[in-house]
Amino acid sequence: MNARNPKQNAVGTIDLEIEHPVYGWIPFTASPDDENGSDFFAQAVAGEFGSVAGYVEPVVLPPTKSQIDALRRTAYQSEADPLFFKWHRGESTEQAWIDKIADIRQLYPDADK
Repeated sequence: MNARNPKQNAVGTIDLEIEHPVYGWIPFTASPDDENGSDFFAQAVAGEFGSVAGYVEPVVLPPTKSQIDALRRTAYQSEADPLFFKWHRGESTEQAWIDKIADIRQLYPDADK
């Protein structure tokens, strides 16, 4: 079976594309410990599919202000608002609601701070 574009991944296995007889080129992860992938792994290491590209750590961008606002809004609605209503029904305390708001603000800090 043909393979191409071998690349090292974060866990030490090799991601590549294999030419499937029905589906064409599909992604595949070759592992030395996998019954189905050990041959592909050995062939990739031997350079039979070209040079194995090194692993490149993905660039993770910090969330934008609008993303943080959306995450906070969702957390307020799903976590803080129920405590607010429980407090007003006498089923919880005001402090529990205030603490939850502080937790959410700490979990999703302002982007400009």
